[in-house]
Amino acid sequence: MSVLPGVHRVELPLPFSLGSINVYFVETRSGHLLIDCGMDTPECFDALDRARADLGIGWSGVTNVVLTHMHPDHMGLAPRVLALSGAKLAMHPRDMELLATLAGDSAKPDWGHLAMLRAGVPEDLIGRVERAFVNVRRSFRELQPDVLLRGGERISASHGDLEIIWTPGHSPGHICLYQTTSRALFAGDHMLERISPNIGWLPEADPLHDYLQSLKSLAGFEIDLILPSHGEPFSGHRDWIARALEHHEERCRTVLSLLGENALTAHELTLKMWDRELSSFDYRFAVFEVLAHLEYLYNREEVGSFRDGAGLRWTSCNRRL
Repeated sequence: MSVLPGVHRVELPLPFSLGSINVYFVETRSGHLLIDCGMDTPECFDALDRARADLGIGWSGVTNVVLTHMHPDHMGLAPRVLALSGAKLAMHPRDMELLATLAGDSAKPDWGHLAMLRAGVPEDLIGRVERAFVNVRRSFRELQPDVLLRGGERISASHGDLEIIWTPGHSPGHICLYQTTSRALFAGDHMLERISPNIGWLPEADPLHDYLQSLKSLAGFEIDLILPSHGEPFSGHRDWIARALEHHEERCRTVLSLLGENALTAHELTLKMWDRELSSFDYRFAVFEVLAHLEYLYNREEVGSFRDGAGLRWTSCNRRL
């Protein structure tokens, strides 16, 4: 589907609740740039291959691949696409580094397991979560990009250059691409019209702070069209940003309200914040999002924590002792 002059959006199927991912073919003077690749599943590759053929693009005509970030639904097919096309790969170094810690058949993200222990997640639930993510982990592949994008670079395209904007939060190296001529933003997972992007905890980081700052920086851009990785294109970026900022402030207020005079683990907070039973897959995103909000509040000196066995209990700094 053509969404802008020289830009084609392709929907690829995903094997989980998001349903599909958008990737974009962008015409350049030397061939086509592919923004994101899709997940490493036969269905996803077949859909990408059919779309490429329908657009009349040979694999050798895909000369560059840019990854908005390193999550499996965005980078899983990158090794196969690069092998077929000979394209050059570009991504942010922060995501390249995180991907290297997760990639490989024997890779085990010990920090994720330890984070759930510290969150007070019961061992049996940790086991179910890790089993639910087995196939996702297999999709991680270590990548060696030809170009490292740090923000500020420009990529030449037939109908207007693309400016790289570093927008950390959803991942440490997430990037957006801004086409100045059309005032369009290829937003990756940074902005999605109908859902709030997941902002999950990472070691030695404050992802929610980074995400909120990234959103505020985008409010200064003139954007007429947002091209997200999931869902339909939309507009009204400043209103969307205002709602997102309020959503996360409300989530922080909820955390503080639930803590009140209590000392709760992140697991206990998660069960209180979601009033429905979560699948093991969705629970992992939920508890890591709670951890990210706690980290953000801790850095604002609004919560504290103390060790309780192997885990941590969190308290409001306004709690009476």
